[in-house]
Amino acid sequence: MVRWIQEWIILSMLVILAVGTVFILWVIWPLLPGRLPTTTVPALDLEGAISILMLLVIIAGFGKLLCSK
Repeated sequence: MVRWIQEWIILSMLVILAVGTVFILWVIWPLLPGRLPTTTVPALDLEGAISILMLLVIIAGFGKLLCSK
């Protein structure tokens, strides 16, 4: 029971981290073209979205790997 609660808490924290990251990207992404040259900040296309999603999955997997005993 204690292990289940620990896993639930860890997964909840990872979900909150992922939601926070997506929120920060959602807020900051439109501001970047005004501050950086347009050649270095292309529009977020399907590849970019898949890359960010894959990064979040890898972070979640790494967090789960660190917490497993």
